[in-house]
Amino acid sequence: MKKLLGLMLCTILILTGCSNTNNNSDKITYTSYNDIFSVEVGNGWQQVEQGTLNGSADIELADLKNDKYFVALMENKEDFEWTYEEYIDNTITSNASTYNFGDYEKKDIKIGEYDCKYIEFKFTSDTDINTYIQIYYVETDNYYGQLLTWTLNSKKDEYRDEFIQLVQTFKEK
Repeated sequence: MKKLLGLMLCTILILTGCSNTNNNSDKITYTSYNDIFSVEVGNGWQQVEQGTLNGSADIELADLKNDKYFVALMENKEDFEWTYEEYIDNTITSNASTYNFGDYEKKDIKIGEYDCKYIEFKFTSDTDINTYIQIYYVETDNYYGQLLTWTLNSKKDEYRDEFIQLVQTFKEK
């Protein structure tokens, strides 16, 4: 009887443990190439070879099957005499020439403990592919940065909230 009770208890513990493991496996944490930053993503996302999506990126992730992409570009605050707002304005000016996104509205969002501003827009590439892009401008304790998410424009409504949830997991270690 004691053996049967012990076996049942072990089975319950194993099943409970497996259940918790499965719940935790829904999110995967990726760290930056320099091991300073991290972000959590759901299944399907993978870290790509450094420089594949952007030669200056600290983190590069893709869900190629679903045409979803994420890049973190972080810059040490010591390298700038700018305030956070000046960093955003100067970076938007630079991005505007690259992406030609025209009018935009800066929106406020919280990324973990950090205040953040972001913009979203449609970009048409040189190969006439319409892309939906979000750029999040974040200030951590030691860095200014841009977190970029993008997908095909036809999938923006499907992935918009997922992208927002993804960037909200970003943190500096």
